[in-house]
Order: sequence, then structure tokens, then C-alpha cells
Amino acid sequence: MNMKRPLNYLVSLLLTTTALAATPEKPNVVIILGDDYGYGSSGCYGATGISTPNIDRLATQGRRFTQAYAPGSVCSPTRYALMTGRYFWRTEVKDGGVLPVAAPLIIETNRLTLASLFKEQGYRTAAFGKWHLGWTTERRVNDWSVPLTPGPLAVGFDHFFGMAENLPSGPHNFIDDDKVTAHIFGEPIVVHGGSRDCDTTTGISNHWQPELVMADLTKHTTDWIAETAKDKTKPFFLYFAPNAVHDPIVPNPRFTGSPYGKYGDFISELDWSAGEVLNALDKFGLSSNTLVIFTSDNGGVVARGNALAYAALEAGLKINGPLRGGKHDEWEGGFREPFIVRWPGQVAPGSTSEQVISLADLLATFAGLLNVPLPQGQAEDSLNVLRTFTEAAPGKAVRPSIILQSGGDGTYAIREGDWKFIERADRPAFEIHRNAQIRAALENRLQQKRADQLFNLKLDPGETNDVVAAHPDIAAHLKQLLVQSRTQGFTRPGTISTTTAK
Repeated sequence: MNMKRPLNYLVSLLLTTTALAATPEKPNVVIILGDDYGYGSSGCYGATGISTPNIDRLATQGRRFTQAYAPGSVCSPTRYALMTGRYFWRTEVKDGGVLPVAAPLIIETNRLTLASLFKEQGYRTAAFGKWHLGWTTERRVNDWSVPLTPGPLAVGFDHFFGMAENLPSGPHNFIDDDKVTAHIFGEPIVVHGGSRDCDTTTGISNHWQPELVMADLTKHTTDWIAETAKDKTKPFFLYFAPNAVHDPIVPNPRFTGSPYGKYGDFISELDWSAGEVLNALDKFGLSSNTLVIFTSDNGGVVARGNALAYAALEAGLKINGPLRGGKHDEWEGGFREPFIVRWPGQVAPGSTSEQVISLADLLATFAGLLNVPLPQGQAEDSLNVLRTFTEAAPGKAVRPSIILQSGGDGTYAIREGDWKFIERADRPAFEIHRNAQIRAALENRLQQKRADQLFNLKLDPGETNDVVAAHPDIAAHLKQLLVQSRTQGFTRPGTISTTTAK
């Protein structure tokens, strides 16, 4: 008998089997996006007088970033950029503000998103918590009893359970996939009154209890993990966006006793919620092959208007650490976020990175991880920063520059290296705003020429010393780079854009 062919076949089979065994599994991916959760509000980022054992556990087991940025200092701009890898101001909304609760879906249904990227690669996908990116194609939702399409399911998620926007904004109960829960059959669901009215939805049998929302969201999230764990043949992508610690500050009654009052209690509940997700991953044997990211959509509130947050600040909680300003601002406190990555076997435990990255980078980063080329005209501002997760020693900067936009009046800023330029003079006018009166007031304010500013963040992380007069060449260069980036419609090298923004 001729043994050569069978032997060659067996060797080939053995080599193939060995290669397959050496090929790493696609990791599960979990993103936990806190709401208004400031840079300095966790123990691992220097907070004192407050306990965040679960967030700190992630830092102990993974890598903590010190210069990770939300591209906007309010909710919608960051959530859009995180999902699409594209700056929010490239849409029709130029003022840096948030979408109203009944706005149409801001993401085009043919645009690549984190969810659609993972889904196309065979992942199960789910989102829980606050959406705040619009519903349906209509300018305003008038009857919330109709299917809310397109919504999260139209941009790559298999399942959604959560909130349209913020607790006071309606429809005052959860949305399950594309339907408001507790609908009274045959009645329209109508949201009445202003966005701050808490009891103005009709057509539902009950309103949620605000202090129980975090627990409800967390349970739905962990239940989904448990159900998904029954079949480990497919990886999953989980996007969890809890409402803590956004106003209203409504911690569950079981969380009490913080020296920083209810605001501190709400931080404790957010930490508990993150811990429940981590515990579920542990319980079902998923942690070893799951990449977890914990971050926030913008800085914490430090304005007097939020009484409980301001009381915590007055009591000594450095909500945004040593950074100036907070939510809505163009200062670092509005943009620089806690950002922790845990990926067992890939990310060094207890490590720290000073690489400058953006939440907008996650789309390109996960496309790189999955070896999927980004299509032209998509993810225009997203860079693959995967190396920053895993590099053993600090490497070359992965991001040449980053553009930021405040939610207060749409002020732009750009960071390159240690330099941050804030554009105040000769800035673009707003092209659209949902409220003509607000738009007129903002335009009037911006018509008043104000001087541009320049800061060296390495020497002056608190942005106290404007050095624009001493370095006019650097300011001019950064201004030119900002204008060019807005005009060309993209910042990711090697891409093009189907649209441009001035």
C-alpha cells in the first residue's frame, strides 16, 4: 500500500488543526458608558471619600487611560461619534447641543456603526439604557404608540431596551426594541408638556419610578448576558448606557450614606451596576474572552444649576479631578473621560496609558481587531488605536490631533500634541438649530469677537495660562488645521467623505 498520500494528508490535517487552535477567538465586547460621569469621580482616578470598587477592579485588571476624550461635552454628540466614528458636527446639527427627545434618528440607516460592524461579523448585538440619538424618520414623534422605526434595530442592534433620552423627557417608560412598554391598548401614547415635566405621558398604564430605573436597566442587561451565555458559538457585543449620574440624581434607596450626599450615592449605584455586569460575565465563564470598556459620554456637571452635584463639589468631591470646567464646557473637564480597558491575556493588568484617544476611535479600532476594512465615506474621524490597549511600553502617538466641540455654544477646540487651541473668533455660523430663539441668541453672542486661546496641557493641565500671544505661529497652525478638518469632511487618513461640513 502507498502510505505517502495518507501520511501527507494526516500531516496537513494536523497542521490545519493546530493553526485553527492557535487562531484567537473573536472576543466578546462590552462597552459601559456612564452618563455625565466625571474624570475624577472614581477611586482609581483619584477620588477620595467615595468607594468605587468595581470600576477600580477594572483598572486593577486592565489599563487606565489618562487622556481619553469624548468628542462632545454633552450626550448626543459623543454617542453619535462613538457609534459611527464620525464627528457629530458633520451632521446637520452644528451647535454641539443634544437632540430633543422626539428628534428623528440622526444616524443614517446605511451608515456603518459599531453594532452593524459586529453584527456583520456574526456577533449578537444588544443595547441597554439611554439612546438619545433620535427615533423614526419624522421631525417629531407625535404618537409614541406606533413602532418607533427606524431606531436602534435599524443600525445594527438585535435588541434594545432602555430610555428614549433622559428620565424627565418622556415617554416615561421603557422602550423594548421599538415599542413603549405599558401601552394601554387602543390609546395613543402622547408626551405632553416640556422636556422637564416628569408626569406628562398619557396612554401608558404606569410611569417608571425614577429611583428604580438603574436597577431595571441593570437586570435586563444581566439577564441578556445569561441568555446569551447559553450558546457560546457566537460572540456578542453589548452596549450598556446607564442613566447614572445624569440629573435627576435619583439613587435607589438602598444606596445611602455617602459624604457627598445623593450624588455620591448615585455614583455608588453606577459602580454597583458595572459590578453586576462584571459578575455576570464571571458567573457564566465569559470574562476570559471578553473585552470590557468603561467610560463616560462627557464630563461631570459642576454648575450651580444641578444642586446635588454642586453640593457634592462643595463637600470636596473633585468631580472632574484637576481639570477645569465640566459638562457643556470647552475646557478639559467637559471632554476628558475615565476610560478603562480590560482584556485578559491582551491588556496588561494595572497598567496606565497617556495616549490621546477619542471615543470616536472605537469603530476603527474594532474594525482593526476583526480585520475588517473600513468602507470609503464611513467612520471619517475614527482611528485604529488598538495598539494603545496592548502596547507593553509607550509607543508613538496614535492620534495626530483631536477635535472637540462644547455643548454650551458650539465652541470648537483642537488638540495636537500638548497644545490645545480654542476657537473663539471667526468661527462658523450655525446652519440649523431646533429652536430659532436659541439659535438667534447664540449667533448674537458669537458675533461679538472674542479672542482665540491657546494652552499647553503638559505644562498647564488646568488651562489657567493662555499663551496665544506668546505662540501665534502655533495658534495659526492649529486654526488652519481645524478649518481644514471641517472643510474636507474627514480626519482619518486614507478616507474620503460623501459630504463636507464647513
